[in-house]
Amino acid sequence: MDDPVYVPSASDLLATPVRTDAEVLARVSSIVDAAAAAARRLWLFFLDHDGIQSSVLVPIDDIPEFPDSQLVGNVSYIVSQVVSDDEPGGSAVITLSRPGLAVVSEMDLNWLRALRRGAKKHQSKIRMFCLATPDGVLELSPPRR
Repeated sequence: MDDPVYVPSASDLLATPVRTDAEVLARVSSIVDAAAAAARRLWLFFLDHDGIQSSVLVPIDDIPEFPDSQLVGNVSYIVSQVVSDDEPGGSAVITLSRPGLAVVSEMDLNWLRALRRGAKKHQSKIRMFCLATPDGVLELSPPRR
C-alpha cells in the first residue's frame, strides 16, 4: 500500500516562513500549479519581515505578451503600497506564468526589465521575480555568463 502524500493546508503553508531562494521557489510551486501556470498571468504575494506570507494573493489575468507600461506601473504601485502599509519591512514575490518550457526567453526578460524599472520607480521591495510554467518554476533572471 502506498503512503499518502502529505499536502499542507493553506493555513499550514502560510504559517511556514519563506527565507531562502529555494523556499521562495517551492512556495511559488505550491501556489501556482501546472494548470494555473499554463495561462499568461502575473502573481503577487507578500512576505512580512520574518518571511511569513500574507493571505493576500493577487493573480492578474490575461497579461499581454509584451509588457504594458501602465500595467507594470500599476503593479509596482500596488506592491509598494501593500508592503509599506500592510507589511512594513516585508517584500513581494512577483511571478510571471505562461505556457511552455521553464526556460527564460527574451520575452520573459522584457517583462523582468519592465518590472524592475517599475519596482525602482515606486520603491517596491521585491524578494524575487519568478517564472512559472507547466514545466516548472525558476527564478526569472538573465542567464549567467
